[in-house]
Amino acid sequence: MLKLLDIVTLKADDPDIGIKAGTEGTIVDVHGNHEAYTVEFFDEEGNTIEETLFKDYLPAQLQKVETALQL
Repeated sequence: MLKLLDIVTLKADDPDIGIKAGTEGTIVDVHGNHEAYTVEFFDEEGNTIEETLFKDYLPAQLQKVETALQL
């Protein structure tokens, strides 16, 4: 289950906003009982893609990025 502040990627292109599959973002809001998520996606220069903050994504549209700590 995804949670607030998880880093995720988009599984498929979103032509409405122009985000390509594989773009990384951070979950900034969880709706309902994890029924949808608001994700802040960033462009190549590290700027927030503002339109993404007004669209919710279903869990099936997102893939959690697994990270491993390097000690």
